[in-house]
Amino acid sequence: MLKALIFDLDGTLWDTVAPLTLIWNQVFEKNNTGKVISEDDLRNVMGKNLQEIGRIYFPNMAEEHRADIFKQCAEAHCAYLKENGAPLFFEKSFMEKLAAKYQLFIVSNCPCGYIEAFLESQKLQHCFKDYEMSGRTGKTKGENIKSVMERNGVRDAVYVGDTVGDETAAAFAGIPFIHAAYGFGIANNPAAVINRLDELEKVLENLL
Repeated sequence: MLKALIFDLDGTLWDTVAPLTLIWNQVFEKNNTGKVISEDDLRNVMGKNLQEIGRIYFPNMAEEHRADIFKQCAEAHCAYLKENGAPLFFEKSFMEKLAAKYQLFIVSNCPCGYIEAFLESQKLQHCFKDYEMSGRTGKTKGENIKSVMERNGVRDAVYVGDTVGDETAAAFAGIPFIHAAYGFGIANNPAAVINRLDELEKVLENLL
């Protein structure tokens, strides 16, 4: 049975900071929020789900209003990314090479349609066996990692991500965490660290 690699998305496989900053600011202006964010503001919340980000950006806003604004954000940025994509941290041939040796999955704290936008814009549907997102399940990343493993019969896996939240999720799922140090966050005690995604194969020799 092929062993599994489970990936985070933002900051691990692609960088959507620039388009999301632009699109979210357009939605915020449309809704007269008075809020303008920078790319650094967005980097600082990468890895959190939209509900958590909403509470950070609009702590005093009514929950229903906040949810509506971020629903608009999600619809707008998913549509944009599906059509235009975003810069990748890898070459397509590298991911195809990994897919020949391992089962590949994605688990992300993102809205429905976001992982699909990644796969469709990059034409990578054939590389990934399954995926899950908080927007579909309402569960934590750790719970979603466990769900993906269980429904695909995976026992040996690692999770590749760029934040402490990813590290915590991997620990919850009981699998090693590889820190993508080129991404948006830090890690406390990862099983391994990579500074480029193409370093992954060498690291995996000691983990899987």
